[in-house]
Amino acid sequence: MTSSTEQDLTLPVPLTLKGHYTAQQFYQQHSDPQKAKQVYLNTLAVDAVCSYLGWLGIATNLQASDSWNPTIQALADVADLEIPGQGKLECRPVLPGATVCRVPPEVWSNRIGYMAVRLDADLQTATLLGFVPSVDTEELPLSQLQAIVTLLDYFKLQKQPEPIKEWVNLGQWMQGVFTGGWQAIEELFEPQPILSFRSLELSSHSGQAGLTTRGKLLELTPQLDSHKVALLVGLMPNHLCQVDIWVKLCPMGAAPYLPEDLEVKVLDEQGIAVMQAQSRQTDMLQLKFRGASGERFSIEITLNDISVVETFVI
Repeated sequence: MTSSTEQDLTLPVPLTLKGHYTAQQFYQQHSDPQKAKQVYLNTLAVDAVCSYLGWLGIATNLQASDSWNPTIQALADVADLEIPGQGKLECRPVLPGATVCRVPPEVWSNRIGYMAVRLDADLQTATLLGFVPSVDTEELPLSQLQAIVTLLDYFKLQKQPEPIKEWVNLGQWMQGVFTGGWQAIEELFEPQPILSFRSLELSSHSGQAGLTTRGKLLELTPQLDSHKVALLVGLMPNHLCQVDIWVKLCPMGAAPYLPEDLEVKVLDEQGIAVMQAQSRQTDMLQLKFRGASGERFSIEITLNDISVVETFVI
């Protein structure tokens, strides 16, 4: 029998046909029966939490969740749900009669919290049992869970106002006025051999009059590793009364190549990616495009969970 107190602290969520269909699709992609069952249950738990947050008007992104990626499913026991602007919420399934929630070590970090989700015996209903912001044990006693409402309060505490964008004015660059933090290429690569600098020049246009280039050091630090890369931006007016723009990423220090999976995107003013490139341990990434005076765009550099965005106005 369930007490009235427990009913107040938990929340039943119907498991949908769509959720079962998705779980079955993932199930069929794994030949190992134990892994297939694990993925099926994880998928139902994530789908239940996604439905609950949807009722509350909280946006989620299943496609960006590791639990929705069959390759990652095969490598790890993951049941995460990506919540834009917040991070990943781990949704751990709990079987009927269990008194603990199993949380594998591979998901003890890079999570904004953990939701325990009890699946009933016929997999028709999921019950959201409670939430904790962090774990350090494989078996979390259900008695230690906080009420579900604390998750919503936690979201409010974690939500920070978005910083006001400081647009880098490229029109001022062409007049010799440069934004703080952006260095002449020679200064940026000063500790390195001059031959290295010459090999990083933006293009064959680098010797032409009217070309303006500046660079910025970026430090991307996912977990214990530290990766330093140089973001180079070059611009030159063309005969169409527009500006040709180059964006280049180069390794810094002793590293001969860019980190694997480093990605660079050019975003329009609405934040939509219009160009992108990804490193496969290459020694350079470069994008070239054209813009008109007054247009705004952003450059987003991403490595694992680290993202840096620079915003520009022409």
